[in-house]
Amino acid sequence: MDILNHQPRSAIQLKSEHWEKMRSDVDDRAPEEACGLVAGLDSSSTAVFPITNLLHSQVRFRMDPQEQLAAFKGIDDHDWTLLAIYHSHPQGPHGPSRSDIAETTYPGVISLIWSRFHRKWDCRGYLIQGGEVAELPVVVS
Repeated sequence: MDILNHQPRSAIQLKSEHWEKMRSDVDDRAPEEACGLVAGLDSSSTAVFPITNLLHSQVRFRMDPQEQLAAFKGIDDHDWTLLAIYHSHPQGPHGPSRSDIAETTYPGVISLIWSRFHRKWDCRGYLIQGGEVAELPVVVS
């Protein structure tokens, strides 16, 4: 199965436990950027895979390739698709950075960006394709 679903998305639905798993991950790794993958079916999350940021940076991330490959295998084994790549911006900006836009490599995969609003973590979804950015609703249930 192809883990990349190239169907256009208009929103992403995250189960509350998946939202909390990501929120906990970005909080635990601050002030460094956290990163990981969100798997799903259609537009609904089925699993979250936190992945080590090899750069240990406050402003950039690079996923550990072995952990990323293991997550891809898990996604494929369950016939899920890669819905989103998440990472945090502990120091801002609240949306995609220039490097986020320039380095997007998976068309149709949502970028979930976590940042702090009034000392509380929040997450927004973006579809980044060909240098264009469109914000998508993130629904938590």
